[in-house]
Amino acid sequence: MMTDYEESVTAEEAGEGVESSPLSASASPLLANVPPTLITYLNSPRPRSTSSLLRTPPVPGADKPILLAIDTCTNRSSVALRDGQVLRAESSWETDRHHTAGVTAEIRRLMDACDIKAAQVGAVAVAIGPGSFTGVRCGLAIAKGFAAARDLPIIGVSAFDVIVSAQPNVNLPVLTLVEIGRSRIAVQRYQWHEGQPVATGAWRILTWREVAAIIDAPFWVCGDVPAGLMTLLGPEAVMAPAPLNLRRAGYLAETGYARWTRANVDDALTLVPIYPPEKQPA
Repeated sequence: MMTDYEESVTAEEAGEGVESSPLSASASPLLANVPPTLITYLNSPRPRSTSSLLRTPPVPGADKPILLAIDTCTNRSSVALRDGQVLRAESSWETDRHHTAGVTAEIRRLMDACDIKAAQVGAVAVAIGPGSFTGVRCGLAIAKGFAAARDLPIIGVSAFDVIVSAQPNVNLPVLTLVEIGRSRIAVQRYQWHEGQPVATGAWRILTWREVAAIIDAPFWVCGDVPAGLMTLLGPEAVMAPAPLNLRRAGYLAETGYARWTRANVDDALTLVPIYPPEKQPA
């Protein structure tokens, strides 16, 4: 007995179904914030399908093995491409407020350099915050636009999880930091359990001095550590090496691919960013 997806593919091969209409910002609210150049790039002819929702299975396939990872949560952007075996390409850079143009151009550059076509991308992973309002919104809009254009599964990952996935197990509690502006830091604590970092408690927004004050026992500190904060930290703070503090899309791709293989994906229509709450509990 064929699955719904197999039936839809068989229908295509038989010449059934309706030709997909060109993508446009007016056709889908998910494309509203996606630059026209990216829509044009993705708007190449697609196979016809009787069910666009079943066009791409929620797990990696031989014809669509590539996962695209996008992180624009702060002024450091990062994109990566991963297949079933290796990280094909990764790029991280400091950016200004023009996230959209720079990120979409870098995605195209990496795909062209690796000779990867848009049709080979089977899923998109995106860092959903916390971070700057504009940055988080930009990355999520690009990821949703790419996913909507190709009926792809999308995987949202917190910026904290991206950072902690790069850290070694040094048998210390971990404090992951994401800078959100105005001398404030978003903070999430992790403990190691069976070799894996597990978030403990809710994340918080603290000032630099408040971050320094809570480190009253040995902690592994990683992520966005501004120079002003470093001067306040005492000997109990064990700083991660500089390369491990960079939020890299390669680690986002690794986390996203693991979820993709388990069909643990999100809905592009309901996936929302993690924005700093207006008020924090006392």
